Amino acid sequence: MHYPAPYAYVPPPRKRRGLKRTIFGGLGLIANAVGLVVMPFVAAFIALMIAGVGSMELTPLDAREATFQASSAKLYTVAVPQADLESTTCEIEGENITVALGDPEISSGQVDGVDYFDLYDVTVHSDQEVSVRCEGGSAVALWEMGMVGTLVSLGLGILLPVLLGLASLVLTIWGIIALVRSR
Repeated sequence: MHYPAPYAYVPPPRKRRGLKRTIFGGLGLIANAVGLVVMPFVAAFIALMIAGVGSMELTPLDAREATFQASSAKLYTVAVPQADLESTTCEIEGENITVALGDPEISSGQVDGVDYFDLYDVTVHSDQEVSVRCEGGSAVALWEMGMVGTLVSLGLGILLPVLLGLASLVLTIWGIIALVRSR
């Protein structure tokens, strides 16, 4: 007579603790490597869109003498119509400013349907009043670009992937330690 084998208690296989953490941490590190390359470009594009859309308007200035209140959180461009690019010269004064020649190929915008092009780029290092006196041209306009949105999006484009990478690294190390201890 043949008797069936007795049923005995078989313990379940040992659970490998930390396997999920290790896998997800490793996947996070791979995704972060891609994010560190791609995210700064995406953030720079978003920053340019925020800066460009937020400051599409030109403010007309008196060509003989004008003043404007400048903030260190913005960049300024003095622009003139294309016909006046060659003949217009300006003297821009302020306490702590940097003035550079602008790119005459870049259009800053329009005033009354006339395209204005960059003549001077003005960087202000402290909040102050800046005076502009121009000769040789009939019309001058001011274009300002806010830098706060640009700096925030660029900061997020670099800071966010770094923080997520650190979290992935911690998760991976924690998972490996738990996996080794569960053997």
